[in-house]
Amino acid sequence: MSRQRGVVLLLALVLSLMLGLLAASALREALVQTRVTGLMRDSLQAFEQAEATLSAGLNELQRTPPVVCHGCLPPSRPHDLQGHWQSSENGYFHLQNLGETSRAAHMPEDQEVTLYRVTAVSRQQVARQVLEAVYAIPDAQGQAPQRILWRQRLRRD
Repeated sequence: MSRQRGVVLLLALVLSLMLGLLAASALREALVQTRVTGLMRDSLQAFEQAEATLSAGLNELQRTPPVVCHGCLPPSRPHDLQGHWQSSENGYFHLQNLGETSRAAHMPEDQEVTLYRVTAVSRQQVARQVLEAVYAIPDAQGQAPQRILWRQRLRRD
């Protein structure tokens, strides 16, 4: 009889241990999911900031367009904000005048336009987002800029 009580006790201890491991595993999974959700939220918020900064850059471009640059490469390390950047409420932007052309994508053939690159960086640092857009502004007065290219630049370390 006493031997049976020992087996029941041992069985109860083993089942308790298994339930404890299962609960710990579920808790760990919940913590991982919470972290992933937080990172996704931060990334989406940074993306929205970069989009708003792109709009602020376009507004500044329409007010005071930059002079033509020669050999205009995109900013080399935009995630680190090296170089000349202008500040906005949601982030930082960099404007470049790429020059004139009559062969811009998505524009009528032989229409003279000036191309501008706007690089926008979100203010948030943890999940920083960088967006770039190229706008074509027709040389004819009164026509609105048209975005002809858009890309998201990923961080390369």
